Amino acid sequence: MAIGKKLEEARNRKGISLREASESTKIRGDYLSSFESGQFDINLPEVYLRGFVRLYARFLDLDQDAILTDLELELGNESNRNMRKSLGSIAPQEVPDGSDVQNLQTVGTGRHGETGTFESIRKPLLVVGTLFALTVVILIAVALLGNGDTDEENLPIQADDPEVQNIEETVTKEDQGFDNGLRTLRLKAVGAIERLIVSDEGSDPKIYHEFKNVQSGWTNDLPFTKSFRCYSSSLENIRFAVDDGIEKQVAGNGSGNFSWSPTPNEIAE
Repeated sequence: MAIGKKLEEARNRKGISLREASESTKIRGDYLSSFESGQFDINLPEVYLRGFVRLYARFLDLDQDAILTDLELELGNESNRNMRKSLGSIAPQEVPDGSDVQNLQTVGTGRHGETGTFESIRKPLLVVGTLFALTVVILIAVALLGNGDTDEENLPIQADDPEVQNIEETVTKEDQGFDNGLRTLRLKAVGAIERLIVSDEGSDPKIYHEFKNVQSGWTNDLPFTKSFRCYSSSLENIRFAVDDGIEKQVAGNGSGNFSWSPTPNEIAE
């Protein structure tokens, strides 16, 4: 079953709409709609695409690893289709037109001198055609690499969420994928918190998430790279967990900071 169909059926089993799913996961509704339609070629870096799909799968009580495996296959298929389409557009230029070759062969039949002339013309034509095709392939590759840089420089911001005041999404090449240190932070408020700021310490530059006037019962899942630092105006009212781990209480009362980084054992894993 396609990954989009799995997500849609899981959401329908929970009896919730796309809007309700977006409000619960803090993922934009148009992204969720694209995921369920099997459209993953969106203006979003792959590291955040994987993170959002993983969060959505967890929210729908699906096997996160299986969904990510399906996503990798889907992304690989789309990449192959795009490459075949690009190469198909230049294929006719690599071989001279069949009718022209036939005409040259007909003219040269039975005439040794004219046959030699044809051979002397054909080789330069093949060389020129091959060089032209290689030039086109190189230009296409440069254009694709240029588009990838532009995508990273113009990351989308979820401006329709009133709780998020400032989200700066910047991804470096070293952080491409969960295997390179990307984790999930789950925050939970057990009381009112006037201001909450989370800093992704592993990103360069750092990514900040700010929330104001958080009420008791509020939860949020955020992707972060390797480690994070958090400021809370009410430390006694915040709880956190990393990668579905044990929920922890922060020491202290009133405003202050706390941070998390993996232990040596967790790094080895």
